[in-house]
Formats: sequence, structure tokens, C-alpha cells
Amino acid sequence: MEIAFLISFIAFLLCFLTTLIALRLVISQTTLSSTSPWKNDAFLPALSITCVSFVAFFFLRNSPQDQIFPLKLTELLIALTSSIAIYAFFFFKQSIKTNLPLLLALVGLSTALLPTEFMLFQNHLPFWADRLCIIALWTTFAWCFHYLNGIDGMTSLQASNMVAGLFIVSVLGGLPLLYGHFSASFLGALLALLIYNWYPAKLMLSNGACLSLGFLIGWLFLLSAREGMSGCSLVFSVYYILEIFWALGNKLVSDKGDFVANTLYYQTNISGLSPAEVCQNINKLLMILLIIGCFQIYAPNNYSLPLTSAFITLWFMSKLNNWQTQGQTLKEINQEVIQDIKDNINDIKKIIR
Repeated sequence: MEIAFLISFIAFLLCFLTTLIALRLVISQTTLSSTSPWKNDAFLPALSITCVSFVAFFFLRNSPQDQIFPLKLTELLIALTSSIAIYAFFFFKQSIKTNLPLLLALVGLSTALLPTEFMLFQNHLPFWADRLCIIALWTTFAWCFHYLNGIDGMTSLQASNMVAGLFIVSVLGGLPLLYGHFSASFLGALLALLIYNWYPAKLMLSNGACLSLGFLIGWLFLLSAREGMSGCSLVFSVYYILEIFWALGNKLVSDKGDFVANTLYYQTNISGLSPAEVCQNINKLLMILLIIGCFQIYAPNNYSLPLTSAFITLWFMSKLNNWQTQGQTLKEINQEVIQDIKDNINDIKKIIR
């Protein structure tokens, strides 16, 4: 077991250093003012190194006896090829909307390769309904990921924390060692990316890169769900999920512009906090969710800790939204959260009527 953890650490270090060097070479050859979209995007080195490491680990460290549903080579290659295709297609079709049919088709193909015995909702739904839910959830998860790309560092920060959570769960014995190796190598590439994507960003992510990143993380979450760790994945994603619902609520009520402009992190940024300060504050929340998500391994059900995480996240988001207000007590902040939720629900009801 110690050797397996050592291998994961070496994989993390190699992917981190390799991606860091590759990104440094990108910076030395181009600037943000370059007209080439390929040169402006920082995700290509990270994606390439991640895919190579995944394939290498599959052949060198794959142990089907360690998995409830053994990962097949076809599943791996389709998932990696799909993430590359989503990333590359954006540069031929710059409109983000043209990526949705491709994303939906590739998610459907990957879902069709899942073991027939695997049911995400544990046989509470018919087979066809369960598969449709997987396609809808996975597509939505990947599609909405580009809405985190409004300020420097936000997308790579959220992605790094999600993957770090999966790696820790693997170390604790909740996931097979193969998925731990996947997460360790992916985390190394993402942390190298985060260094250059942090404010002020030297390298940026395209919308296509965000979709590809969301697709790949969604695939890892699906693998963890196959091993019974769906609750952990849900906790790691709580902030991301509530951020999207927050923006959707603002869009329906006030419509401050495009979807990104309605997100909490973007509104906090334009209200006075720098992108670095916004990311630092949100990272504190993500660290708390990381801890709670790891405790989910030992939880008796899949909803108690996710619900607790949702309440903590809503409280934190409300506090961050009112960062300019001084001297509020915890009771006053909680009352504001409840009142804001009630007001938003009433406004949405009026719009629907």
C-alpha cells in the first residue's frame, strides 16, 4: 500500500513539473495578445500530459480485483478522446453553442459503454431513465463549467479541489488505487495550470478547455459513483452547483447581463474584491467541503453531509455577497440568507405566473 501511495506521489510530481515546464515554454513563445487561439490557451499541455498518464497507469497499475466495476480500455479511450475532441472542436467553431451537440453526443456515447449492472440511482429508476439521468447530469455538469471562467483562477481552482478530493478519498480507501493514480496525475497538471492561471493570469482558459475539463472531471465523478462514492463527489461539487443556481436565480430575477455576470464570484469581483481575493475566500470554503467530503466515506447515507454542506455553502456565499457590511452577527447573517432565499422564491413565482 505504501508503494502505491509513493507511485501516486511520483506521478503527481512528474505531471506537475512536466506541465509547469510546458506552460513556461508556452509563455516564452507567445503573449496574451497573440492572435492564435491555440497559443493563448493553457489547457493543451495539461490535457496532453493527463491523457498520457491515464493510459500509462491503465496498463501498468490496473487491478480489476480492486474495482466493483472494472474499467475497460474502450471506456478509457473513448473518455479521453472525447475530452480532446471537445477541446479541439472549439477552435474550429468558436461559438460555445456549437459545442453543445458534440458534448451531448460524446456523453451519450460514453454513457452507452457503462456496465449494464451499474445504476446511478440504485435501481430506483428504470434502466432507460437512469441512463437518461446520467446523460443529463453529466452534460449539464460539463456544459456549465465554462461559467466559472469569469475571473482569473476560478475554473482551475474549483477543478483542482474536486480532483484533490477524489485523490484523498482514494488514499482513505474509498476508491480503487487506479483512480487514485488518475487523480494524482490530473491534480499535478491542474496545480501547474493554476499557477499560471492565478490572478494576474499569464495564461487563460478557453470555453472549449472548460468544457473539456468539466467533461473529464464528470467522468471521474461517474467512476467514483460506480464505486459507491457518489456522496463524496456531490459534496466536492456543492459550491459549483449552488453557484450555478445562484446565477440562474439572479438571471431570472434581475438579468444583469450574460450568465457569468450573474454569478456570485463575478458580482463580488466587480463590487471591489480582486480576483485573487475572491479566489482566496472561495478556496477557504472549498477546503471545508474537501474535509466534509472525505468524512462522507464513513457516513451512513448519501444525503446528510451533502445537505449540511449545502447549508454551510449558502451561509458562506451570503456572507461573501455582503462582504462590505460590517459588524453583523451570525444570527443576522443567517436571517439575511433566509430572507434572500424567500425573496428570490417569491420573485420567481411572480415571473412564472
